[in-house]
Amino acid sequence: MSLGNFVKSIQNIMRGDSGINGDAQRIEQMTWILFLKIYDAQEDNWDVEEDNYISIIPENLRWRNWAVDNKDGKSLTGDNLLKFVNEELFPTLKSLPIKENTPIKKAIVQLVFQDANQYMKDGVLLRELINKINEVKLDTLDEIHALGEIYETILKSLQSAGNAGEFYTPRAVTDFIIDRIKPQLGEIVADFACGTGGFLTSNLNALEKQIKTAEDRVIFNQSVFGIEKKPLPYLLAITNMLLHGIDTPNIFHGNSLERKITEYKETEKFSVIVMNPPYGGTESDSIKNNFPADLRSSETADLFIALMIYRLKQGGRAAVIIPDGFLFGTDGAKLALKKKLVTELNLHTIIRLPASVFAPYTSITTNILFFDKTKTAEKIWFYRVDMPDGYKHFSKSKPMKLEHFAACQEWWDNRRVITDDTGNFKAKDFSAAEIADRNFDLDLCGYPSQDVEILTPFETIQDFQERFNHLNKILTAQVEDISEILKGKNLNRRSNNNINNSAFELANILKEFPQKIKASLLQAAIQGKLSEQLPTDGNASDLLKNIQNEKAKLIKQKKIKAAPPLPPISPDEIPFDIPENWQWVRLGDIVQIKGGKRIPVGYKLTTIETAHKYIRVADMQNGAVLSNDIHYVPDNIYSSIKNYIINSSDVYITCAGTIGRVGIVPQEFDGANLTENADKLVFNNLNKYWLKFALMSEFLQQQITENTTKVGQPKLAIKRIALLIIPLPPLAEQERIVARLEELLAEIEI
Repeated sequence: MSLGNFVKSIQNIMRGDSGINGDAQRIEQMTWILFLKIYDAQEDNWDVEEDNYISIIPENLRWRNWAVDNKDGKSLTGDNLLKFVNEELFPTLKSLPIKENTPIKKAIVQLVFQDANQYMKDGVLLRELINKINEVKLDTLDEIHALGEIYETILKSLQSAGNAGEFYTPRAVTDFIIDRIKPQLGEIVADFACGTGGFLTSNLNALEKQIKTAEDRVIFNQSVFGIEKKPLPYLLAITNMLLHGIDTPNIFHGNSLERKITEYKETEKFSVIVMNPPYGGTESDSIKNNFPADLRSSETADLFIALMIYRLKQGGRAAVIIPDGFLFGTDGAKLALKKKLVTELNLHTIIRLPASVFAPYTSITTNILFFDKTKTAEKIWFYRVDMPDGYKHFSKSKPMKLEHFAACQEWWDNRRVITDDTGNFKAKDFSAAEIADRNFDLDLCGYPSQDVEILTPFETIQDFQERFNHLNKILTAQVEDISEILKGKNLNRRSNNNINNSAFELANILKEFPQKIKASLLQAAIQGKLSEQLPTDGNASDLLKNIQNEKAKLIKQKKIKAAPPLPPISPDEIPFDIPENWQWVRLGDIVQIKGGKRIPVGYKLTTIETAHKYIRVADMQNGAVLSNDIHYVPDNIYSSIKNYIINSSDVYITCAGTIGRVGIVPQEFDGANLTENADKLVFNNLNKYWLKFALMSEFLQQQITENTTKVGQPKLAIKRIALLIIPLPPLAEQERIVARLEELLAEIEI
């Protein structure tokens, strides 16, 4: 069985249990079970290495004494297993006695279980899950490595666990950063928001090659330090460290920002710090007060960068992943931090990453800042990592790989200015003085032409606020310059821009924001991130069956024609995760598509009222049909197009000339004829407003564009419309999505 199938099989076992709701709880459930199994295997090693080793876990609660099924009918299962786990195992492990001299490798058990949860309610399924995990052997090094791969598969599945995805950094990125930082045995690598331990395991994998002696192994065991605020990733990080041979992992459960950063002693600082801090979050005023006034920020990532600066040893080096907003941000804390990085530390390299590196979790564009505490910056190099040939974007099935950094690694060791085919800089150095003259705006060597990337609504708002504030401050400074000149003062400082250009850029930001936030809302809606999933909704698979049964009935009654079967959806076609009770379908699976009919050659529409209204593509806008200039079909040609009728229950999509406009036919056009340049979608068991919004989303619109033939007049064929893939929610959730979108869009649209 493949590793992916193994993980899928244990997830499927838990899907049958009513006590577990969603991927995040499934991951937590399987993780504490894996932890106990791995810990038991580690105790076997400690039994051999230490005289008179005594486990901190009571003998009857050790994995080997209750979890292993010897197929003799004596293993706990059903209600007996549930009672044991809920009333004995968990309460005992949560309250294990921890003293000041308790070794970390023993104290870990109680620390891990402090916030762990047992969700399952079916003891038979719990036994089945435990048995499945017990199939993994840990007797040889190869088997341990295999479990490591299983563990990585579990970590990757965090990306589909909603907010849990915020603590998963792609392995290619952590490996690249560690490769450039080059940690040495004897150095401690720290991560103050370590999540599941991705950076720390990349570090361990690099240091493993440097181990030559038993003493080296002891040093290796003390080479990482991590803090994680959230209980689930903390549990995962501890298990990850044990899996990588760290008997006493220095991973702590807590908030790194809870202490005044000016109080750290030299002994509490580190030679190497690597981080992907959470961004988009906020901290309380009590947390902000732990920072100097000029570094207090409403953005969590800013506070972590400040923490890195204060906890980096003299001579130490660091790398941090940050969003674009930090590069051009001009609010007090961002500006102060960038000034520190250039004038007090040595910010030497900024690597710009493609927008989809963190897909499907987020499309926000990120960057890697490399700096050290050896001197002040003299020049800062920028390098843009472009999308590999053959890739439009990274996805869950096509993630970024370390090999995609190969050109950057080669450039790193042989730095030079590089321009792309359009004449824009792909790599270039700027002096510290040039950066200071830009008021520490680091938005350089960016992506000149990117595919549209849809951010989440909150990211869109944050991006707007940062860009607006940035330009507004520039404009304010330029106005102040004019005022000073009018007073007769000579100014040495001159902006790189003039007021006209800055005002134009600001006007564009204001003009673009409504469409950007609308696109964000529609994208969030089709990903299931704008509405709540309720157990009472049922599953989209049941809805799909109802639709298919209805279609079969209509075909049997000869009311519609049977369409050719559509190909299954391949994993490579799926760009993002959806809620577990949704289902990916092709549009042709859930609707019947009927084409329009053009007026016969030699005849014309009329504005004289007849019994037959005609909707032109020119009348079809996104979301509505214009009715201020109604056209009609003359009676003498009606018979030739009477089989092409559109009703007020139909959704339309324009498919020639202007492609992809979507809307619902209003009541006054019920029974109208279609234009030749639009198709109608006939459906049952679907909310027509949900379908309209889904088809208006950037995800569907991109598919429509890709499926449009552009030879001669652009055309979107019916068979291509049927192939479009779309995430299908249960009907009850469709209705909630529509209500939420209508409420939000009413605030945006006039």
